[in-house]
Amino acid sequence: MAASAGPDAGGSPGSPPEGSAHLAAGAPAGLSGQTMIAAKPADSLILRIASSAVLGPVTIAACWAGGPAFAALVAFLMVAMCFEWTRMVERRELTPAFLALGGAGAIAIGAAAFGAFPLAYAACVIAGAAGAAFASPGVRGWCGVAAAYVLAPCVALLWLREGVENGRGLTILLFAVVWAADTGGYFFGRLVGGPRLAPILSPAKTWAGAVGGIILGGAAGLVGGRLSFGGGDELAYAGIGGALGLISILGDMAESGFKRHFGVKDMSGFIPGHGGALDRLDGMIFATSAIALIIYGHILLARL
Repeated sequence: MAASAGPDAGGSPGSPPEGSAHLAAGAPAGLSGQTMIAAKPADSLILRIASSAVLGPVTIAACWAGGPAFAALVAFLMVAMCFEWTRMVERRELTPAFLALGGAGAIAIGAAAFGAFPLAYAACVIAGAAGAAFASPGVRGWCGVAAAYVLAPCVALLWLREGVENGRGLTILLFAVVWAADTGGYFFGRLVGGPRLAPILSPAKTWAGAVGGIILGGAAGLVGGRLSFGGGDELAYAGIGGALGLISILGDMAESGFKRHFGVKDMSGFIPGHGGALDRLDGMIFATSAIALIIYGHILLARL
């Protein structure tokens, strides 16, 4: 579920989460914190490529298999994202809010895995209420938001894979478009540079990177659409791919805004070269939500 037009450059002023503080004393980087010494650009690119080379095939294999394999992958990522989100907003780890979100989220994923999608979304609502109820004072709303920002898109992704016609091809195509947009944004932004896209949210992102993300997203949509659904609608495939690429970029920018608000650079060091699970899946969250809403709306209109 993500696309980044390039690595974020710094966070807004504010005290970092406790996780980053204890790293200064020598704790290992991972889900629980951030590395304190920035990697060189070349090293970061190598880590980025190596991580993608490992995680990409695993994700595609899970998408292809579907069923328990894909549900397990989504459940694992859901827990990681809930951990990162609550750690960011509460500035501490393994909080009651995280346990509430993770527990109710597991119920939601389990229900979705068995095709009980209404029950799954009901569990998301309960998760949001529980997360807010158990959160630290002052951030209850932010913890409740995790249900809509993290859990509901995870359920939607399972619905796209298991509950929609040709869900296998659609889900793989969705990942391919978001990854292509991420790659286009990263390399166009670094090679071309130029004016900043939204310096207040993310000073490292450029208009060139956004254009590159849309172009490669469109190209992935064209190729993936032909492979998954056959020829004859190439213009539509490219247009949908480009639109999803743009949406994934907006997701990346929204994530940057969240991080700057709370004063963090990366959600964690969970994925070398990329940051945390939310750093990698921010664009996927937006793209999944958008395509799920469009398809569901089309289904509803067809029933009228």
